[in-house]
Amino acid sequence: MSPCSKLRRLTCGDDDAGDGKMFPNWASLHQGLVELIGCRVLAGDLHDYVRFRAVCSHWSASTARPRGRGVLDPRFHPRRWMMLPEGHGLHPGHPDLCGFVRFFNLDTGAFARAHLPLLADHVVVDVVDGLLLLHRNDDTAIGLLHPFSGDVAEFLPLASLLPQMEPQPSYYSERTKRSMLMRVRASVTVTSSGAITLVLALDLLHRVAYATAGDQRWTLSAWKLRLFLKPVSFQGKLYAYQLSSFDIGKVYIYQLDPPCADAGDGQPRLPLPVKIAECPKDKLCFILHFVECCSELLLVSYNDVSFSKLLVYRVADLVSGKIEPVTDIGDHTLFIGDRSLCVSLSPNKGSRTSSFPSMSPNSIVCMPNLTDPYSEMFYRFEQYDLSTGIWTPASDGDVFRRPPPSPHRLIHHIFTSCHYDYWNKGSMYCCGSETQAT
Repeated sequence: MSPCSKLRRLTCGDDDAGDGKMFPNWASLHQGLVELIGCRVLAGDLHDYVRFRAVCSHWSASTARPRGRGVLDPRFHPRRWMMLPEGHGLHPGHPDLCGFVRFFNLDTGAFARAHLPLLADHVVVDVVDGLLLLHRNDDTAIGLLHPFSGDVAEFLPLASLLPQMEPQPSYYSERTKRSMLMRVRASVTVTSSGAITLVLALDLLHRVAYATAGDQRWTLSAWKLRLFLKPVSFQGKLYAYQLSSFDIGKVYIYQLDPPCADAGDGQPRLPLPVKIAECPKDKLCFILHFVECCSELLLVSYNDVSFSKLLVYRVADLVSGKIEPVTDIGDHTLFIGDRSLCVSLSPNKGSRTSSFPSMSPNSIVCMPNLTDPYSEMFYRFEQYDLSTGIWTPASDGDVFRRPPPSPHRLIHHIFTSCHYDYWNKGSMYCCGSETQAT
């Protein structure tokens, strides 16, 4: 008897599960208790919650249905699922994929396949809290898609921002101007009333735009983003850092809050960025990126110009004035790129082994420049152990001229996901080549 069949028999009150023992009728649990258990399961993983609801009709009726709430309710956001780069030219929406896209869980190593026909005429430009930010090819309309429930929040076309843009060089074509709008980093907030607000940091325009689903226009920030580096979304807000002048020698960290109602006319306004921390530049010699790990925002940096040692700081510590690096991130591996990801190496339920045997806990995977004494400059994924300060190869081969031959290792897929120019283009990461937007 399969585990699923046995579970269904137990929940239906069968007193004979095949071993002669009596079992309680779990289907008779009080509705409030089922709902409470469901909330605990949902806090772990959305797919476990879906399985929980599928046990019996009583459990399904006692818990909230994800479909219809996938975007509106942050509890259902699939935060720890990432879209898996397929390689081999198979970008999301490719005809050979028949509308399906694979996803990968950064905690459990589980794979899931979702049918997303929208990707036939949309491109994924960012991901926030596991939701896919879609750009429609023909009219630049924006959508926020939950990949598993199919729920979509629709926003106005980005092209409606063109009249608000500062004059661009006359040789810029309309296509070039539109492509500049597609380099974005997004954050999303959902109010208790269900209003979904999207904030876009437009990298190439050095501005921030925002809108609420149903608004008639996008609104550009009155201030410039030019001096803010590597914005990242965390808990509904954007964070970025800024470098002071050389003589001051400091690093400033800023928080960009979502729009709030103006006290005067009640219309939403985007607050000015707030400086929340500063520290001497010699403590953060060369910053790589922000990364979320265990509900905390971390900042990864080299300690000096030799690029020999990596340091990790909690942003919360920097805010409180504590400038001391973290030396233990537990059973986690950080992947650092244009965006950064945190992989959990905790053993699977019922097992003593991790789903990621090729990765080491308490480490960072990135790609420093390496010099082969018998050759020219080459590039390879390296893993840095925070406890020992030792670098070791994380993959074989030079990835400067071309990606390693397939089958690609999981590390290569994850590292490709950290680079926006590759993760949704059907190409595996190769630092010596350039991809074209689809």
